[in-house]
Formats: sequence, structure tokens, C-alpha cells
Amino acid sequence: MTLSSPDASNKKTRILVITGTTGFDSLVRKIDESRELEQNYEITLQIGEGVYRPKYKAWFDFDKSLRDKLAHYDFFITHAGAGTIFMLLEHKKRVLVVPNVERPDKHQAELANYVRSQKLCAVCDHVQEIVPAILAIDRHTQHLQPYEKVEFNAVREVLRYIYE
Repeated sequence: MTLSSPDASNKKTRILVITGTTGFDSLVRKIDESRELEQNYEITLQIGEGVYRPKYKAWFDFDKSLRDKLAHYDFFITHAGAGTIFMLLEHKKRVLVVPNVERPDKHQAELANYVRSQKLCAVCDHVQEIVPAILAIDRHTQHLQPYEKVEFNAVREVLRYIYE
């Protein structure tokens, strides 16, 4: 079964869109108003502190227990926040990253380019292109590399270096 098409029981692909705490109104609005996605996808929007309130899709502001609910979704679309991306990768999730270039800092575009270059996540650079990216979600995420978390256990060595 591919994620982009429902199986024989007409089960829809479940997608969670994560904007982080600050919100990402243009992404939320574009996905919410793209009614053609409803035929094959069950999309839930996490909107953070965004101003736009979805009219057509399920949504919530923020959920501190989000990590516990990851198993409920087949796929994730997220802003390019490092905490969110790496949490999803650590849980072996398939991720489409959309950098929030509306933010004054541009670190999200840089992180999106990094995860793309490492083949860890698919990336949609422009909100206007999110619908075709969702429709091709399975194809764009099939050949991604598994993320291997590197534990940093050198605290003692660093402290020894500093204080000796």
C-alpha cells in the first residue's frame, strides 16, 4: 500500500500538519482551503499561535502530549523547526518540511536545505506548492535515509578539558 492512495477499504491517509508554537497561517490556510485533498486524506492541523482558524479541517492550537499521538498519523507536514523535525525523525516518521519564510529569521530555510541534502526529509520550499507536494507525498518520501540519532555523551570529557 502507498500512502498517497487509499487501500481497498477506502481508508484515508492520515496527515498531521505541525506549525510549532508560533503558527504558520499561510500554510494552514492553504491546506485548509484545499478541499480536493479531502477525498484521500484526513488532515489535522496544529496551528500554534496562528490567527487563521481552519474552517474545513480538524485543528488544535497546541498539544503537549503530541509525541504520544504520533502513531495515529501516517505522515507529517511540518514547519522547519529543529525540535519538531528531529522528534519526528527519531520516531522514524515520514516528513515533508515546509520552511516558514514569513519569520524574520531565515534559519528554517537553512534547516530545510540541510535535511533535504541529507535525504532525511522531503521539502516543499513554497506554500503555494503544498497541494502537489501532498499529492506526491509517497513518491517524495520513499527513498529517504533513516535518521540515526547520535547521542552526545562527552560531557565529562568536555568538562575535564575545560577545567584541567
